[in-house]
Amino acid sequence: MPSLTGPGKLRDITQVRKGMSANEVRRVMGSNYKTVYEEGIQGMDGGNYIWDYPEGRVYMGMDGVTRVVPYQQ
Repeated sequence: MPSLTGPGKLRDITQVRKGMSANEVRRVMGSNYKTVYEEGIQGMDGGNYIWDYPEGRVYMGMDGVTRVVPYQQ
């Protein structure tokens, strides 16, 4: 069965789980995000950062996703 999520396809922020890596989040949600907070060197050193998607915000830390806040539709 073909994937319904990912770049250019249906995105579902509820599929983003705590502990997911940045690459796993991009695989589910695509790269259509804006970094709204960043602590560290572009997140590459395991700093804290927030990705703002049209569907909600993904909070990232050293261990991957720390929380997900979907926007109300």
